[in-house]
Amino acid sequence: MDTPRCTWPLPHVSESFLTHLSSLLLFVLAMGSAARAQELMYQKIADGVWFVPGDSAKGYCNNIVIEMKDYLIVVDANYPGRARELVRDIHRISPKPVLFVFDTHAHRDHSYGNVVWTDAGATTFAYQGVDDEMDRYEPARWRMTAAIREDVRSLDLQDAPRPQLTFRSSPFILKDSTREVRFYFLGWAHTRGDGFVWLPKERILCTGDAAINGHSTDPAVSGPRNKLWDANIENWPRVLEKAEQLQPLHVLPGHGDPGGIEILEGQQNFFVDLFQAVKSQVEGGKTPSQMTLALPTRDRDWTPSDLSTDFGIVYSEITQHKPAGAIPHVWK
Repeated sequence: MDTPRCTWPLPHVSESFLTHLSSLLLFVLAMGSAARAQELMYQKIADGVWFVPGDSAKGYCNNIVIEMKDYLIVVDANYPGRARELVRDIHRISPKPVLFVFDTHAHRDHSYGNVVWTDAGATTFAYQGVDDEMDRYEPARWRMTAAIREDVRSLDLQDAPRPQLTFRSSPFILKDSTREVRFYFLGWAHTRGDGFVWLPKERILCTGDAAINGHSTDPAVSGPRNKLWDANIENWPRVLEKAEQLQPLHVLPGHGDPGGIEILEGQQNFFVDLFQAVKSQVEGGKTPSQMTLALPTRDRDWTPSDLSTDFGIVYSEITQHKPAGAIPHVWK
């Protein structure tokens, strides 16, 4: 039996129409790829605890999502851009609402998204030192950042939104029938307001920038480096020692990959060695321009390619007999 064939004339399709159709299909495919690329990545650390890696190209810090019985806690408000992404996509992690957002410290990549979260119905909170730091340095830093970042500028605000609630007594505890979460202030390290988040049952510690992971699993990518302008560098290792006494199984830093207690130990060793390297040369009568800028091999994952800024800040702390953050400075 012969296969039936169409006998009526087919419409003429112009070459320009085919070109336009091809371009349209490519555009749709590209938009789909872009949407997938913008989807949040996240890693399950334990039941009900997820690590959301930051985006260094956009300046975003890491976030941690903690699931309680009826709600979620998010660690760090981040920049407004990432805050908006989380508000949009966090349902992919859990359908529960975000009730609390904890600012680990006052720096812009951890707190400038506060208003995005409060507009979405969450309550932002922090240790009192975070609010104090903002009163000390804002609105100058906010306005400087708004001049260079569209996500901050788009909020059309003249000052950094403060956390809505603060606590002075450490630890502050949120607890229900499923989980206990403790919020600690262990002392002045990276800033005067450094907050740690501790899950005692799971032995998970979220450190903000008091401890970052300088080691990268990708040999082609350099790990993050910490900034010292607002710090108490001599006291920083003591704070990390207190954190180590919790004996965490998982350490979730403000920047860099998640890991274990080696993150705390590596960050601590770096500051011990950095302070001692500068102190010994100060005692030898050297100025920063005369110093040998070198640290032990064990510090390589935390050591910037140019140590001159870190040496200069530690030199100021030692010679002026006060924490670096207590010395007048301009954030860089």
